[in-house]
Amino acid sequence: MTLHVNMSESVSQKVLAFLESLTMQGDKVEIIDDTLYQFEKKGILKGLSQVENNEIFSSDELLNELNK
Repeated sequence: MTLHVNMSESVSQKVLAFLESLTMQGDKVEIIDDTLYQFEKKGILKGLSQVENNEIFSSDELLNELNK
């Protein structure tokens, strides 16, 4: 499940403490802050735009370009 929330500083500290306790028990928790969320969203939207505009390259084409 993915959850994007907006909360006050005091609430966020309590939530982070609780999440940390879960990881100490062996549960998997991944925390992504808003900056990283926006960065990843921008990359996904750019990729979708490239697909729509047929700006796609094969792995071989990409590797050849990187090796120049």
